[in-house]
Amino acid sequence: MTKLTVAIIGGSQEQTFKKMGKKAGCNVLFHNGKTRNGGTRKEFRPIVEKADCVVVLLGACGHITMDIVKELCKEKNTRIAYQQGYGASGAISTGMELLNAVA
Repeated sequence: MTKLTVAIIGGSQEQTFKKMGKKAGCNVLFHNGKTRNGGTRKEFRPIVEKADCVVVLLGACGHITMDIVKELCKEKNTRIAYQQGYGASGAISTGMELLNAVA
């Protein structure tokens, strides 16, 4: 059985997200949410396509990034959740809840 994958958009704790995801039994894809010139779909498309669900950290990325990720998730029928704060444990927990809803 392959591990399910959570994409986390926003923040700066990539290694912490990946370590906690591994402990929780999932793979983690990460993007810090920062983009030049407001971001483009091509930056986020590969992440959304590989993910089983996406968690967006609201305080850690801009509105354009959130809108692009939301549109891509809608196109790919990928579950998305918005997490307040920057914490790794909350983001992983939210991702696991989404994965459990998918499975």
